[in-house]
Amino acid sequence: MASVAKLETPKKPHRKSLPKMCNSVDEFYALYDEDGFMVGDSDRHRAYHVKIIRPTTMHHANIVVSLYKEIYQGTYPYLEMLDPTYVKESFADPKCYWGIFRIEQGSPEAGTDVGCFTIVNDFNTCTAYFRGLNVLPQFHKKVGVRELATSMCVHFLNATMGRIDKWYIEARTAHNKVQYISRLAGCKTQALLLNKDYFLGKKESDCLQVAYWDHALESRRVIPKSILPEILPFYYRAQQMHNLPHMKRLEMTPIKFETEDLDYHETFRILTKVKLSATRDKYGYVSLSIKDPHTGSFLTALHTESVKNIEKIKYHCTDVSVLAGFYLLLKNYSLRQKVEYVEWQVPVSDVVACKFLFGQNFTIMGYIPAWIPSWERVLMFEDAVVLTWTSGDSEIENIKLLPEGEDLLNLISMNHDISQNPLILPEIEQIITPTQIEII
Repeated sequence: MASVAKLETPKKPHRKSLPKMCNSVDEFYALYDEDGFMVGDSDRHRAYHVKIIRPTTMHHANIVVSLYKEIYQGTYPYLEMLDPTYVKESFADPKCYWGIFRIEQGSPEAGTDVGCFTIVNDFNTCTAYFRGLNVLPQFHKKVGVRELATSMCVHFLNATMGRIDKWYIEARTAHNKVQYISRLAGCKTQALLLNKDYFLGKKESDCLQVAYWDHALESRRVIPKSILPEILPFYYRAQQMHNLPHMKRLEMTPIKFETEDLDYHETFRILTKVKLSATRDKYGYVSLSIKDPHTGSFLTALHTESVKNIEKIKYHCTDVSVLAGFYLLLKNYSLRQKVEYVEWQVPVSDVVACKFLFGQNFTIMGYIPAWIPSWERVLMFEDAVVLTWTSGDSEIENIKLLPEGEDLLNLISMNHDISQNPLILPEIEQIITPTQIEII
């Protein structure tokens, strides 16, 4: 039977309900430095002063490409950023917000382009992705990197006012500098993505940090009514971090998923009648799609060949038996393509899907409030649990995190130790044939 947990309602502090337009970096400091991260920032008194140029031309595109090549020493795995034509076209795309950092006149080395940034907007989900903040290594100690990050935020927030209510970054963990800079913009650590990426040719983990305007959590969040016990520690952490409102009585659903809970006839139908299609573009991105016309269920995902991962999985299934079939098709593709990392972001309310994936040796890596669009309510967002699988061991002793990230890593380690044994789907998995994986 389901059990009920009584939660104490946290006292609600005074919070700014709406963002305010900022005219300067100083105003941004005054309004949003709630945690005192920027107090006494010596970066603001350096001799090198940098301004932001909004790029528009092919000349600007070539500058961006040259910056990426120099900073990443020719190893940047996302090939579109090394194509000047693609970069120039993205300048005019309203979903992409670009800037080039240029040293101002009157400073040493005036006119030098020292870095760039790009932010990708998804206006349908009111979400922005801080894709890159890049500064040439030889200028790290000459320019105020923290001030550059703040200036970037001022420009971006003013440009997207009212259309974006949350923004995130997947920061490196080889060092915690980017995490710290992201923290200045209000991004808090929500999940750790172990072994997700490659940097300079080496496997690396990312830290998912998210920031919200208040209304994203107060009026656009679907508060979960039930939750799996395995997820509860991560829920408590997010609740404390963001002072989240919640149900006074939170139902816990301790279901242990067994193979007999599946309708094998339905899963068999998926595995014999439905195909996984894979469409590769010239930059090495493979769009994956599974559609079941019989039930209207679907699954889409993105396979990035250069870093050997599958992410951005979106699904809608009428039954867990259909989901099991989709999962097995995706797993079969992953094994054939030598994928090393798979990431699912699943609505917390979908307890059966959470339990099913938890039983497939996926690990809970974090909890993101107000993240996945609700199927039932427009402009409302459900909490998500981040589940990942990786083919190799994670060298966590080499990961550099902020204190809040270290706390999350400890929580992940404790939770992983008590996870159940993988649920093995028996010989039904062996009926998948090569003809069911259609690569275009």
